[in-house]
Amino acid sequence: MNIRLTSKTAAALAACAMLTAWAGPCAAQGPAGAHWEYEASPYLWAAGLDGTTTVGDLSVESDHSFSDLVDKIDFGLTGAFEARKGRWGILFDAIYIKLSDDVASPRGTVDVEAVQQMYTLGGAWRALEGPAPVDLIGGLRYNYLKPTLGLGGVERSQSKDAVDPYIGVRGHYPLDPGWNLIGYLDVGTFDGSDYAWQLLVGASYAWRPDRSIKFGYRQLKTKYSGERIELDTTMQGLYIGVGFRF
Repeated sequence: MNIRLTSKTAAALAACAMLTAWAGPCAAQGPAGAHWEYEASPYLWAAGLDGTTTVGDLSVESDHSFSDLVDKIDFGLTGAFEARKGRWGILFDAIYIKLSDDVASPRGTVDVEAVQQMYTLGGAWRALEGPAPVDLIGGLRYNYLKPTLGLGGVERSQSKDAVDPYIGVRGHYPLDPGWNLIGYLDVGTFDGSDYAWQLLVGASYAWRPDRSIKFGYRQLKTKYSGERIELDTTMQGLYIGVGFRF
């Protein structure tokens, strides 16, 4: 079954696939303390997409903005959590997204659905103390992707999951009271082959000790070649989130 999708649906499927490598860098700020400190951060990434995604015999090229993808999302949850004590920290990030669309083709209407889950667990070690601290980060990501195409009562579906390691570095630089610059870079594998890397630059503002807003720019590059799924894509755009510390 060879089906050519509309540009918005192609972008939606590719966006779902791209999220498999993304781990949100929850940004703890300030000096390391002697007691456990926690931060929960829901966030939104308004990302555009360009690149190529192949699922089975379907290959699509995408070059689309965030607004092209929004109306295809049925349900999505994104959030990050970090616990820190002294120089050590524990990081967790979760993403769930479901996309769907009905696409006209020469053979009839095609039902398209894609489900994506990604869970990241890692550790952080404060390698450089002081007013501009630097953390070294490493851990594991679990990725799950399942696109489904339906035509004339016949469905074609392919799922992929993998657990892969990643390493990274994160830094902070304080400005005026309450303001903080953030930098983050990580590199990992995808199912033991090819690669995924992510870059983030941004800022945060804490208007009270336990509340902050975070915003900036993030880019994610993923390349993966498997038996039924291939990716060579770049996702980039602005992000915004809120941090709750306790």
